Amino acid sequence: MGSAEQAAPLILVLFIAAVASISLNIGKAVQKMKVEVLRQKKAVLTPPYRRDFLIWCFGMFLTLVAGILVLVAQKMTDKTSIVSALNGVGLIGLALFAWLVLKERVGPREWGSIALIVAGTVIVSYFNVAETGEKTYNFEALLWVCGVAGALLGLLLLTAMKLGRGYAFIFATMAGVALGLMNVFYHIGPIAGGGGLSESFKTAYPYIGFMLGNSAFVFTNLAFFHGAGITVVPTVNSFMIISPMLFEIFIFKVRLAPIQYAGVAVIVLGVILLTTGSIAEKPKQAAQATA
Repeated sequence: MGSAEQAAPLILVLFIAAVASISLNIGKAVQKMKVEVLRQKKAVLTPPYRRDFLIWCFGMFLTLVAGILVLVAQKMTDKTSIVSALNGVGLIGLALFAWLVLKERVGPREWGSIALIVAGTVIVSYFNVAETGEKTYNFEALLWVCGVAGALLGLLLLTAMKLGRGYAFIFATMAGVALGLMNVFYHIGPIAGGGGLSESFKTAYPYIGFMLGNSAFVFTNLAFFHGAGITVVPTVNSFMIISPMLFEIFIFKVRLAPIQYAGVAVIVLGVILLTTGSIAEKPKQAAQATA
């Protein structure tokens, strides 16, 4: 199963993926800031809670925009992981948003983390070698990957239920893996449809990807209810970056160069340092202030 369409210029793919990542991460931060308003249920539409609910909806809108941009970027590239690796760039956008708009302090830790993410992104993109020949995917491998991932996540959830703790990490992991699979399904759509973005909608893949994105949205908010942003955000982002790199080895029979994996490790390190610093505390503090 394949398509002979060539990949778009890498710089354009990187730009679209970076904008998608910025939209996704700012959207998640906005949702975290106002997630407590959902506890009001039907009362969210009444004046005391309406403003917070509309802000939360704006965060949801940003995540929807991010999903559309990811779909476009995945159609234009030959590797799922190239798009997912750009997720770290969105955290840079979030840090700058907090600094310029929210007037948050951005200290040496944050700037150092940003430098790591930029360096890792440069490594991943500079050393990328475009795949030649027909773009293909293995349907049986896709089923196996989805089945194994679902079974492992289900086992982790059962373990958390038995122990009575760890829900934030488990739900965040489920969200990150769901976003990773979303990237995979968005990448398969144009291949299965014959190469064009519009043709991909004649297949089930983009719709499954959309549902995975929505499930990630649910899992992320469940994680926010059970834990702090400094646990949820780095977990979601790390698994979103790493999981497609594992999945594409089996599904698309492609892999990054060893130095690119090193670049990804640098990105993940930067993500963890950035999202466990002072910037990550802003959504938590804002949520407590409005409780």
